[in-house]
Amino acid sequence: MHKTLRVLIGFAALCLTQVAQAQLIGNTPYSRYGMGEVNEIYGSIRGAGMAGAGISAGNSFQPNTANPALLYYNSITNFDFSGAGQFKTVKSQYASQRDGNANLYNLSLAIPISRRWSTAVGLRPFTTINYEINSSSEVEGNPQASILRKYSGEGGLSEAYFAHGIRLFGGLTIGGSASYLFGNTIAETGTNVQDPEQASASIVNITRVDRTTYSDFIFRAGINYRQKLKDKLNMSVGGVYTFAADLEAERDVSLERRGPDGNLLPDQSGAGLITYEDTLSSSIHLPANWRAGISIDNGSNLTVAADFSTYEWSKYKSFEGGNDNLKDSYRMALGAEYTPNANAIDSYFKRITYRGGLYFNDTQYRLNGEDIKDMGVTAGFTFPLGRGTIYDLYLLNLSLGYGQRGTTDSGLIKEDYLQFGLGFTVNSRWFLKRRIE
Repeated sequence: MHKTLRVLIGFAALCLTQVAQAQLIGNTPYSRYGMGEVNEIYGSIRGAGMAGAGISAGNSFQPNTANPALLYYNSITNFDFSGAGQFKTVKSQYASQRDGNANLYNLSLAIPISRRWSTAVGLRPFTTINYEINSSSEVEGNPQASILRKYSGEGGLSEAYFAHGIRLFGGLTIGGSASYLFGNTIAETGTNVQDPEQASASIVNITRVDRTTYSDFIFRAGINYRQKLKDKLNMSVGGVYTFAADLEAERDVSLERRGPDGNLLPDQSGAGLITYEDTLSSSIHLPANWRAGISIDNGSNLTVAADFSTYEWSKYKSFEGGNDNLKDSYRMALGAEYTPNANAIDSYFKRITYRGGLYFNDTQYRLNGEDIKDMGVTAGFTFPLGRGTIYDLYLLNLSLGYGQRGTTDSGLIKEDYLQFGLGFTVNSRWFLKRRIE
């Protein structure tokens, strides 16, 4: 009965969150370029606590979604639900503001099919767009007048995936996943003329609105090899390759007249006035991405992992066919986790898993001659709920992180942010044949 209830709750959550859009960040001007902020961490809250490292670090009681080849190590059914967010300060040389929000981080269900094969389905954010930028310039020939421009955008893509992991022989496992990307974005560019001699002009804002819908499939392949080096010492090496893809995109374009409050100005019929409207179709080229990792563990309570990943953003093609001046990016992460004694009965703190990590990201953005860097530190914890049995194990996962991105030099923006994540993991043995003695 309880297992059936958990299945229904899990699949209901999957269905309800199909419309959820990935918005893990507060206002950031950098999400204006390319596809916006790309989710750099494929894994769960466990991985977030280790700075995103985990391509080769399998875990029996946490979702191994960072690398489909690691799904083999989910030998019992694993359901994971988590959310994450940020508080951040965005500042330039002249001003600053605070922002933040939170949303879905990971939703997954992993099920072992046989002793060599496990599968998983899930939903996670893929990209996020959320920015608002204001600028002004003088009107040529009229120094008293100025043109105010406002650029804003919101939305993003979500990823629903179906993955498999298979053990071939020894410590060699392989995996693959098919993901359906879907979502929409709204980009607005508003122009307003401020002229003391023409006060009526300032109450009209001409705004171009681009509403774009995306959908298509992407595919990943993963591999991992684990080898025992000596007693209580193992090494794993893994990798994930994401194939390039062309996403179908459809854009509705409108040119609107708005008032100071942002609402459409009514025409003679009383309806909102849209001066121009059109629908365009195109495609977005997403470049290939590969990730590699190495980890050392003692087969019991200690794991140290390091990851390296890179994106070929120089090959990105936008809706209009341009590149948005993006460059190839790379990310490095180092993380570790330690559980003093998972079976301790004298101290609850010994049963807690402690995590930490460091990361450095040379992002795809190069603006005003500056390469935008992103770096930070993370920490994480897993709190066991109850004593657990051979049939069920409940875990509460927490991650924290502090980072800095960008610079205030060359007229750019710097972000100081505090990340947080909270998740709940259920491990349960299904399909057991019970006997009555």
